[in-house]
Amino acid sequence: MTGLDFDIAHLLAGGLVLMSLMMLYQDRLTALINVFAAQAVVLALSVAWQAYIQAAPHLYVTAVIALGFKALIIPIVLHRIIKQLGIHRELDQV
Repeated sequence: MTGLDFDIAHLLAGGLVLMSLMMLYQDRLTALINVFAAQAVVLALSVAWQAYIQAAPHLYVTAVIALGFKALIIPIVLHRIIKQLGIHRELDQV
């Protein structure tokens, strides 16, 4: 692994931490779900990068599963539930 490989891995790890902190400060339910989906995309990118660097094809499967379920299916279903139930409120911050 070169220095650039480590730099990209650290950038993606930092992106995951940043997305986690962003979820703490969301005050709208729909915005929270969108940040959740964005975090899932960064997670999938991070796993795919490690699959590429380590030449581990099984990690590509993990990246696709994370992208498919956590970034697409779960947020779409949650948005539909919010729309059907008519939930348009702000979250209480702790």
